[in-house]
Amino acid sequence: MSNPSPSAGSIEHRTPTEGTIKQLYGTAWRCGEPTCKKPLYRLNGDTGEYILNSRIAHIHARSQGGARWDPDMSEAANRDASNLIPLCDTHAWEIDQTPQHFTADVLREWKRAQLAEYQTLQRSWSLTDVEVTDVVAASFTTLEERLLGGLCAAAESARQDERRQRQRLLIADTVHAANNWTDALQAATLSSAGDRWNKRAIIAWVADNGGAMASDMQLIRSNARKLRLETSHPDLLEALDAAETAVGNPEVFDPIWRGSTTKGEERAAIYRHLNHVKRVFLDLEEIAIKILADPI
Repeated sequence: MSNPSPSAGSIEHRTPTEGTIKQLYGTAWRCGEPTCKKPLYRLNGDTGEYILNSRIAHIHARSQGGARWDPDMSEAANRDASNLIPLCDTHAWEIDQTPQHFTADVLREWKRAQLAEYQTLQRSWSLTDVEVTDVVAASFTTLEERLLGGLCAAAESARQDERRQRQRLLIADTVHAANNWTDALQAATLSSAGDRWNKRAIIAWVADNGGAMASDMQLIRSNARKLRLETSHPDLLEALDAAETAVGNPEVFDPIWRGSTTKGEERAAIYRHLNHVKRVFLDLEEIAIKILADPI
């Protein structure tokens, strides 16, 4: 059971070791109060999972000023299994709230009975390291500390959710802009095959499409910078590098802007490059979906 927070200059012994906690649960099945039938873990009927239903209580308090505090007890003795007893939540709270009714002698008698029952029934709980951590948190932190810890964890989880959402939106906008950009260049490449593709036609095409293409490219570059500030995931950064490199070769499109009809092999090379651009941005999107998926 948690003890009152010690005041400045008061004594507070360390919590029991992991081995001691495993020993305590490995030699008990139910609450140490002789008439209490509550097991140390209860079964959740809906999920089939066992849920912690108990705390480790001190016979002599861990903190100066706590219930049954013994100023002559060493820290080693205070942390020892002989000074500790697993109890259900209710009785762990009760013995410290009304210590006048639960003396050290009474609790030691409870403990002897609990160990004797184990010797007879050979029923106990084998704890994992994670479960030991849960017992420590439940037994030796105050409600205020647990609530604060929960709030901090919830706040951090919310921040992580917001960060993933921002990154998902950045990726989605980037891929959309890249698709618009490649579609426009595919249309220009197709137009460049015609006999009427000349400087005047290029000027008219750029007047109609150049502004949107420039905006798309600006969005791709801007979002890439933002993503680099948002994430350090190597797979996502590698995919982002590949995507930026793919759109960073304007010389590939030089035949379109030459002012005359393009040759078949020139258009084929441009189409191959544009298909490559689409593939790397699709790869970026697929990698982001895996990395930025909400945790289960």
